[in-house]
Amino acid sequence: MTTEDTTGAEAAADAFRAQPFLRAQLHLDGDGADAPPAGGDRHRPGLHGGADELQRPKGRSAHSTKAMRKDAEALPPAQRFGVDAVLESIAAVRPRVDEDELPADVRDSLVHLRGPVARFHGAKFSLGYFPFPSFASDCADKFGYLTKAATRTASRLPVNAATRALLEELGRAMGDTGAPADDSVTPSGYTYVGQFVDHDITLDVSSAIDSPTIVDATTINNMRSPVLDLDSVYGKGPALDAFLYAPPGPGEPASAFRLMVGTNLPFGPGGAGGAAGDAGMLEHTDFDVPRTAAKTAIIGDPRNNENLIVSQLHHAMLRFHNAVVDLLVAASFSGDVFIEAKRLVTLHYQWAVLHDFLPRICGQAAVDDAVATVAPGKRFRMPVEFSVAAYRFGHSMVRNDYWLNFALRTKPMSDVFSFISVDRTPVFSNWVVDFNAFFETGIPVPVFNRARKIDSALAPALEDLDGNGSTGELMGVLAARNLVRGLVLGLPSGQATAAELGVPVMSSADLTSGLGAAETAVLNKDGGLLLAKTPLWYYLLREAAVKAGGETLGPLGAKIVAETFVRMLKRDVLSILNVSFAPSLPRSNPATFTFADLVGVAGVIQP
Repeated sequence: MTTEDTTGAEAAADAFRAQPFLRAQLHLDGDGADAPPAGGDRHRPGLHGGADELQRPKGRSAHSTKAMRKDAEALPPAQRFGVDAVLESIAAVRPRVDEDELPADVRDSLVHLRGPVARFHGAKFSLGYFPFPSFASDCADKFGYLTKAATRTASRLPVNAATRALLEELGRAMGDTGAPADDSVTPSGYTYVGQFVDHDITLDVSSAIDSPTIVDATTINNMRSPVLDLDSVYGKGPALDAFLYAPPGPGEPASAFRLMVGTNLPFGPGGAGGAAGDAGMLEHTDFDVPRTAAKTAIIGDPRNNENLIVSQLHHAMLRFHNAVVDLLVAASFSGDVFIEAKRLVTLHYQWAVLHDFLPRICGQAAVDDAVATVAPGKRFRMPVEFSVAAYRFGHSMVRNDYWLNFALRTKPMSDVFSFISVDRTPVFSNWVVDFNAFFETGIPVPVFNRARKIDSALAPALEDLDGNGSTGELMGVLAARNLVRGLVLGLPSGQATAAELGVPVMSSADLTSGLGAAETAVLNKDGGLLLAKTPLWYYLLREAAVKAGGETLGPLGAKIVAETFVRMLKRDVLSILNVSFAPSLPRSNPATFTFADLVGVAGVIQP
């Protein structure tokens, strides 16, 4: 959970007293599902399920094997993983509370949402429809610090015009290295997974980058719950954010809420082509997020519409939820379909973050160490050493250009960012992204996009975020903006942070090893001020380049990122580190679930 143990526990207990069925709906009903059993596999966090994960669910209506197979064949994941994999997932469905066991007012409210015009006045819903922190915590979430005040005071840079100018000069040098792009082994899809996840856990709308003095991070509200709960997708649920949801279809359970998807403007074939290449692409009509008449994205977090790739990834997440709803309907699921679909989607997403994304970014050893050693703690505020420094590693992974699909074989990053300002929305059908070029799905493409290595050399396209062709304004230079934001929030230096957290401190020679002349010159200015008190974000990028060859974060960056994620998961009573869970949705490897599997279940990697 996301706040002090006392208030959060009291609030959650109140919720469970008000709705006694809620524990069972959330699989916290005390039969061992909310804790790992003795002898569980502790080397695979979250993998606590056993044979009971596959038991036949209670209350399922009789459904012939032949009919079940026919239903499974029609589901999107069957095309990618095969019908048997879908049937295995259906067999793993295990409701705890049948819909007809819910209180009468909850059952009646669900019926009234069918329409023809949905009725919400006086409606009663399971609290499982809402973001868990909204009823399990009565405290506002804030940002905070990981390091001690004394460490920050002694090592931070002075907030003045001279320091700002120096940081802006360094930021521009980071985008003007002239060095050829150096690709990593990491698929570039994980650049945008990182962005998507960031929008799930942090949102600062109030700090001022031009503040003349230090802004205390503990005064800044985090407008996202620091929990991997996909509130950026689900919003406040179908009871409050009804505009995000489509009602159940005819004959379906009243709780079978799907997320709305949008439409495409017809401009020819796009998206996945498969083995047929160009000839395999389709002119999609519904491969976008939903939009208003003014083309504003109707999604849980509008930041997920800031570039084409993250917008298409958000669209894939909408379809991922809908595919799980389809699976539950095919399984004749007798409980609340929405709550179970959201639970399965969220747990599989958390699994992919912990077992797929984080090892690629931090290295497996750092993740394992965090799981073994990090305690939830009594208090949690999203540390700005994470949100403003360590987790901004992804900016260095952005490519200059991308192979988007068989029709758009090499498009510059400026086009990926400008699809809104140039107005290619609703997303043109020929601009639908082929995610086989972004994730290791096993479906071949002529060009596979690899992320750039993590280092201090940023793609030149990031110098012009405003899209006006000028790098003169600070807001148009991402690197400079990151550096100045860290200054204003009073972040400690990289050296001081490493010393406090028990990580070997890099020397000046380490920091400048292999560095271009422009960056080195800026670091040496003012008597080597930035070499003595290196901005934390920049320090971590250099650490990744020098200590990990740019393939992952270095020791300090990996420690901050892995431990922050593990702490968030351990504080969330519903997370994979606190409930019995093993992946059950269709996947390529039975032992795990990856983001490549997620887009496969979503049905966005097949023509």
